[in-house]
Amino acid sequence: MIYNIGQLTLDSDFEFRVIRESEEDIDIFIDINYRSLDIDAVDSKMFYSRIQFPFVRAIILRIDKFGNIMTVHLLRNIDLLSAFANFEIDFSHSTIAIKNEYEKVTFNRIFNPL
Repeated sequence: MIYNIGQLTLDSDFEFRVIRESEEDIDIFIDINYRSLDIDAVDSKMFYSRIQFPFVRAIILRIDKFGNIMTVHLLRNIDLLSAFANFEIDFSHSTIAIKNEYEKVTFNRIFNPL
């Protein structure tokens, strides 16, 4: 399903819930149930094709309500303090797709031309 959260367009096979909201940002919790997470890095200047994180319990997206930047936190278990990696994404003119591919979950930034 496609959701609009602030300036973000999110296309996800997973249900999510809001775990925190302020005037500036919103935190979205997405449970991916200990699957591997493949992040498409083809358009990266550093990585060749993808980055894979095995055994991820959940993803938290901290979305700036008025800008185009979000921070992605990867959790090892349900505890919010179990984050083992985080990174920022500019989602300007893009859709973020989080899709269930059964043994793994794919995380892609799909550019939407103007």
